Amino acid sequence: MLSLVWAGCTAKTPPADIEASADRATNDSNPTKRDSGPVASTEAEPAKSETAPAEETPAAMTPSDDRGTAMLQDAVGSQACVACHPNRAESFFETTHADSLRLVDAKDEPELKSFFHQPSSQRMKVVREGEQIRHQSWQDLPQTDYVMPLSDYPVDLVMGSGTFAKSYLVRDGEALLQAPLSHYTERGEYDMSPGYDSPNHFGFSRQVTDDCLFCHAGSLSRVDGNRNVSVLHELAIGCERCHGGGQQHVDLANQLAANTIDLDETHDWEIVHPEKLERDALESLCAQCHLQGDVQMFVRGADSWSFHPGQDLAGTRLVYNVGPPEKEAGTTTFVGHFGQMHASECYLGSESLTCVTCHDPHQRVDRSNRESIHREHCLSCHDNMDCGEELTVRLDTNENSCHQCHMPRSETEVPHVSITDHRIAVPRQRTETDASGEQVDGEQVTELPTAVALLDRSPAGSWQRELNESTAIAQWLWMGSDPRFNNVVVFELAADRLRSAIQTAEESELDPNVVNVSLIEAKTRLASLLDRILLFPEQERAELDATRLATESQTLMEWVLSKEKQPTPEVQVALESLANLAAAEDRHLEAYQLYQRLVKLRRNPADHYNLGLACGKLRRFGEAEQAFMESIRIQPTYPLPYASLARLYQTIDPRTASNYMQLSQRLRLVQQGSANRGSEEQ
Repeated sequence: MLSLVWAGCTAKTPPADIEASADRATNDSNPTKRDSGPVASTEAEPAKSETAPAEETPAAMTPSDDRGTAMLQDAVGSQACVACHPNRAESFFETTHADSLRLVDAKDEPELKSFFHQPSSQRMKVVREGEQIRHQSWQDLPQTDYVMPLSDYPVDLVMGSGTFAKSYLVRDGEALLQAPLSHYTERGEYDMSPGYDSPNHFGFSRQVTDDCLFCHAGSLSRVDGNRNVSVLHELAIGCERCHGGGQQHVDLANQLAANTIDLDETHDWEIVHPEKLERDALESLCAQCHLQGDVQMFVRGADSWSFHPGQDLAGTRLVYNVGPPEKEAGTTTFVGHFGQMHASECYLGSESLTCVTCHDPHQRVDRSNRESIHREHCLSCHDNMDCGEELTVRLDTNENSCHQCHMPRSETEVPHVSITDHRIAVPRQRTETDASGEQVDGEQVTELPTAVALLDRSPAGSWQRELNESTAIAQWLWMGSDPRFNNVVVFELAADRLRSAIQTAEESELDPNVVNVSLIEAKTRLASLLDRILLFPEQERAELDATRLATESQTLMEWVLSKEKQPTPEVQVALESLANLAAAEDRHLEAYQLYQRLVKLRRNPADHYNLGLACGKLRRFGEAEQAFMESIRIQPTYPLPYASLARLYQTIDPRTASNYMQLSQRLRLVQQGSANRGSEEQ
């Protein structure tokens, strides 16, 4: 039977022979020869994370942790509202918004005795140990009985109210990570988290940034400008996410209570009153989370947390749907409510219809009277006889429920989740629209996709709109959103269009009243397109000057680093691009220095692997070994570092080298989808 060394499981102490070299990580000499690695037992348990027990409140959630910069200005927390607004606070705390992120309670989470994910050949369990709920996983390997332990993490946070689903977050040091399994309410069972249903899914390597937390956490601080490191202050969405930071409002209330000031009803209470806002600003309160689209972009210096209640979201953010020309802007997606509603005749024919026309953010709708409440919303604008169906038909079909007919639940891109369709359409119209959007799978496209603005108030035909659209297309292509567009023709067209838009923007006079995407973001996307073009087979880009493209990309990325001093996602992309180019051109010391900067900013197995390669080229073999081991610790199913460790040990420990190489080969087979799947556990 195949003899395999330990796979570098999460937070587990390595075997003695590996640990010895880790202690000499800064030694530039060859690793000292040692005995062969131990044979892993087929009965092996996954390594347990050393994360703090779930019952202990994480330091990042306590007021005493004052690191970083507060992202919600003047926040005091929702509990500060209770004294003066007890009834409103009590009803709000019953809503799903108030349950969007919370500490895990093991008693509330179901166990899972056995789950087999066939595409990745991974086995998973959810077990309750005392007051902890733990997510565990193992990897089946082809052509062997060996089952490799991968992970054993205690869940720290539950993300999502459970209305549709619940995802689970674990901690690895400062990093918050998403678990591969989520619990889906409609089916009442666990399944893979969105984006994980593939042979080479993220495992526990997907880092949750403060951009992810924006729509689930109430308030947080960002440490050292890094969106990957957050200090949570209020877990769930709270009062201040719609009413703004309450510090000045609370101060005024305290002064009034102490009779130090005298206020009348017209006095500014230093708080946002949504009912007094214009339509765009009112909608922005909901749109900050419920308007997503395919691509989100930001103006210079802005990010998700730059929006403040009372503002127009379009002042800091741009949102686009991108895809083939036949793609419908109102397609049903889990967060596609706005695109659907804005395309509806009800919205287009009204000057006052907004989300809160039908949804009271302070009140949870009682299931027993939900139908009558929603029907009353419709009848506030429509007459009972406006419907084209006779009352008897309506009663027989759906008990005269308006929304079941005109706003049915529709499937989304999130597995096992359906949401209410907000297009408010006549059923036959919706069917015709959906039919027109059918696509032919696998057919390559050689034209640019279409960009449809969901939030962009720049004038059509302006240089700002052209820059915004071309940047949105570039980002969509870079994300690999549709493989039919993944060809050198489309990428070259997109690069030419974005290059021209950037040049025009730099030659044009800025208009403070017209918003455009940051040039830092636009140039990062252009450079990323050029990098991607260089990865296409040489024969597909025979007429392209590879040296010219690489030089242009390098110039753009160096400009990004010179202009952006915070460790933004664009800076991280620039560091990765420049490091990869330096490594390709045998500038190994420069590559080493750039990868060193990168691994301090994010938790990415590829970064540590590439750092290990640079260390090897510099003959810093101790550091190389440590970097490869860290890459494996982050993502135990990542094949490349195992192969590099095999080469590192080849002359000093042939048995260990052989074991690592075989493990790398087995993992490659799994990710290629050709592993021996085995049968699903009962």
